[in-house]
Amino acid sequence: MPSKNRLFLLSGLVVLVVVLAIAFAPFAVSNGIRLWIWWAAKQEGFIATIDQIDASFLRPVVIRQLHLKSMRENALRVDLTATDASVGLNFKHILLHMGGRIIHSLSIRELRVEVHRTNPNMRAITKRGWATLQRLLPEDLTIANSEMRVENGPTLILLRRGILSASETEAGRFSAAEIMIASPWLRQTFSQLRGATHWEANRLTLGGLTLSRGLDLQSATADFSRLGKQRVGVQFDVDVFGGKIRGNISHEWRSKHSNWKIAGGASDISMGQTSDAFGFADRVDGLLHAANFTFRGNLAEPDHITASLWSELTGLTWRNRTAEAIMLGAAVYNRKIELQQLYIRQKNNQLVLSGEAAFPTNASGWLSPDFRGNISASIDQLGDFVALFGADPDDFAGKITIEGAMDTRDRKFGGHLAVEGASLTFFKTAIDSLTAELNLRPAELEVEQLEIKRKNDLLSGQGKIDLSGAHNYSGTLEARVDNLFDYFASFRAPAGKTVNRVPVDVQVTVDSGKWDAHGAIQMPNSSPISFTANFSLPIGTDWNAFQLSPLNVTIDFPSVFLAKAPQLFHPAIFQDGILSGSISLSETLQHPRIDGDVQLINGKLSGNGWTSFGFTEAGSRIAFAGNRASVEFLNVATKDVDLSLRGEIDFEDINDVTIRISGATTIFDLTPTQFDCVNKIKIVPAALTLAPAVTEFELRGGVFKSGWTASLHEATDFESLAMSDPDGAARKFPLCLGTSPEEKTLLLGALPRSETGAETSRPKKQEKRQ
Repeated sequence: MPSKNRLFLLSGLVVLVVVLAIAFAPFAVSNGIRLWIWWAAKQEGFIATIDQIDASFLRPVVIRQLHLKSMRENALRVDLTATDASVGLNFKHILLHMGGRIIHSLSIRELRVEVHRTNPNMRAITKRGWATLQRLLPEDLTIANSEMRVENGPTLILLRRGILSASETEAGRFSAAEIMIASPWLRQTFSQLRGATHWEANRLTLGGLTLSRGLDLQSATADFSRLGKQRVGVQFDVDVFGGKIRGNISHEWRSKHSNWKIAGGASDISMGQTSDAFGFADRVDGLLHAANFTFRGNLAEPDHITASLWSELTGLTWRNRTAEAIMLGAAVYNRKIELQQLYIRQKNNQLVLSGEAAFPTNASGWLSPDFRGNISASIDQLGDFVALFGADPDDFAGKITIEGAMDTRDRKFGGHLAVEGASLTFFKTAIDSLTAELNLRPAELEVEQLEIKRKNDLLSGQGKIDLSGAHNYSGTLEARVDNLFDYFASFRAPAGKTVNRVPVDVQVTVDSGKWDAHGAIQMPNSSPISFTANFSLPIGTDWNAFQLSPLNVTIDFPSVFLAKAPQLFHPAIFQDGILSGSISLSETLQHPRIDGDVQLINGKLSGNGWTSFGFTEAGSRIAFAGNRASVEFLNVATKDVDLSLRGEIDFEDINDVTIRISGATTIFDLTPTQFDCVNKIKIVPAALTLAPAVTEFELRGGVFKSGWTASLHEATDFESLAMSDPDGAARKFPLCLGTSPEEKTLLLGALPRSETGAETSRPKKQEKRQ
C-alpha cells in the first residue's frame, strides 16, 4: 500500500479513537470513579453510596451526593455526606502514575460530618488509606456550607454553618456561625467567627481570628504533609487576655499505640480577664507571669511518658485568699514524678516543698503515693496563710515554723517533722507556745514530744500509732488547766456573782487503744470532784460502737456548793444548794450498770431556768443500783404549792428510759383537752375538786434522743379496769419543750400552801445521809 494511503488510514484511525474517547469518556470516567470510590471505601470498612456522577469531557467531575458510613460498630464511626462535590482531576498524574496531587480543585456545596470515637485504641483506617487521603488533598479547596459533630469519649465539638476556601495561589477565608467545645474541663461557645486562610505544601494556616474579647488567634497551622506517614501537627499563636500562648502539638500513630508531642509556653496572662471571660462564680485576680509545658508519650503507656511543667503565678487573689507568688516546677519520667519545687510566698509567709514520687499503676495508687521529699515553712501570719487552703483566717493567728523530711517508698513511712510556734491561735484559742517532734517509721508514727503552753496551762504528751494491722496506739497525756472557764464559754457564773477559777488536773495513759484516765476538778468553795475512767477507743470507732464497748467510770463529789459553781445550762437552773454523791458506771453506755447515790440539799432554783415547771426550791436523793434507781424523796415547791414525791428510774436501755413519779400529796389533772404535744408543765394551787387524781406521772424516751412522752395515770371509778389494763387509764402527751411558740400547757393542780402554816409546810431541809 502506498505511503500516502497508509498515512491517510492512520490519520483516520486517530480521529476515530479521539471521537470514540470523547463520546465514551463521560461514561468511562463516571463509572470508573464510582467503582474506585466503592472499592477504596470497602477496603477501609466503609459503605459508599453515590447518587449521580456527571463527567463531561475536559470538565470537573460533579458528584451529586456521596454518602460514607462505617460498617463496624466497634470501630471509629463516621457518617459523611457531601452534596454537589465538584472535583477537578489531574489526569496526567492519574494515567501516568506520576507523583503529586491527583486533584487540583475540590468544591463542595454542602458537607455534613459526624464522627464518634469510643475506643481510643481502635484504628480508624489502614496505612494505605492514610496515604490515599494525602494524595487526595487538592490544590484548591472550597466548602460553601458545612456542619460537623465530633465526639471523643466525654468531649464534644460542634461546628455550625462553616465556610472554608483555601488556595495555594491566593488568600482564602474561613467563617463559622458557631463552634462549641464541651468537655469535663471546658465548656465554651464561639460565635460569628471570621478569619483568613492560606494553603501551601499541604499546610493549612488560619489567622486573624477573634474568638472572644481578649482572645485572638493570631495564627494556627495544621500540617498534613505527613498524613501518609500517619502524622499530623498543629502550631498556634494566641493572644490571651493581655498575654500570649504559643504551642506545638503533633500526633503520630504508626506504632501500636499513638504518640503525642506537646510543647507550649505562656506569658503575662491576666487571671482577672480570664475569670471574667469564663464567668467564674468567684473572681480571680493575678498574673500568670510565665509557664512552660512539655509532654511526650501516650497516657495508655505511662512507662514511656516524659513531661515537664514550670509556672509562676503572681498577685493571686481569690475570695479572701491572697498570695504574692506561687511557683511550681515538676517533671515526669521513668514512672516517677519529680516535684522540683512548690514555692508559696505570702507577705512574710513562705512554704517550700520538694520531692519525688512514683507514678501510680492504678487509680487507688493516688491514695497511697510513694513519695520522698522535704518541707520547709516559715509562717509569720498563720491566719492569712491557712486562708489559702479554705480555713477561716479569724480562727488562726501567730508564728510557726516547720522543718522536716518524709519518705513513703515501698509503702513504708519514714521521716522526721519538727514544729515550733509562738503566740498562736487555733480555733480562736490562744496558745503561748507549741513544740512538736514527729518521727515517721515504716510501721508506726511516733510523737516524740508534744508540748502546748498557755499562761499557766500545760498540755504535754508522747506516744506511738501503729500504721499497720489494727492501728493500735499507746502513749501518755498530761494536762493542767488553771481555769476551766477559759476553754468553755458555756460555763458561766450565776447572775450578779463572780466565780473563782476552776483548776483541772488530768493524767491519761493509753495502751493499745485502751484509755486509763484520772483527774480532779476543783470547784470554788467545794470539795474536789475526782474521777477515773477506763474504756477502749480503737481508731475508727464511731458513736454506735462506743456505746456497746465496755467501760468503767467513777465520779466522786463530796460537796459541791452550787451558789459558786459555774452554770452548765442557760438560762441558769440552780442559784443555791449543796450537791453531793458518788457514782460508779460500768458495763456499757447502751446497757449501763450504775451504783451510788446523788443528793441535793437546799436547792434554790431559778424561775427563768424552770419556766416549764415553775419550781423555786428542790431537795432530793436518788440511789442507783444496777439498771434501776430509786428516787427516795423529791421535795419541790412553787410559790404557791409544796409537793412531796417519790419514784423510780428504769435505764436498762438508754434508748428506752422510764421515769415514774408518784406523790405523797394529791395531784389533780386539770388539763381539759388532749394536745398533740406539750411544751410546758405547770403546777397551780387547786382546792378539793372533781378533777381526777393523778396516781403516777411517767416520762419515757431515749437519753440521746428526742421524742419523749409524758403519761398521767389517773384514779377513776373503773379502777378494776385500770388494774387489768393500766394503759387504758393513762393520758399520753408527746413532749416538745421549748420547740413551739404556741403555749400548750399540761396543767396539774395540788393543794395550796396554807398562809398560816407556810413555814411548816415547806419542804424541810434534808440532812446529808451517810
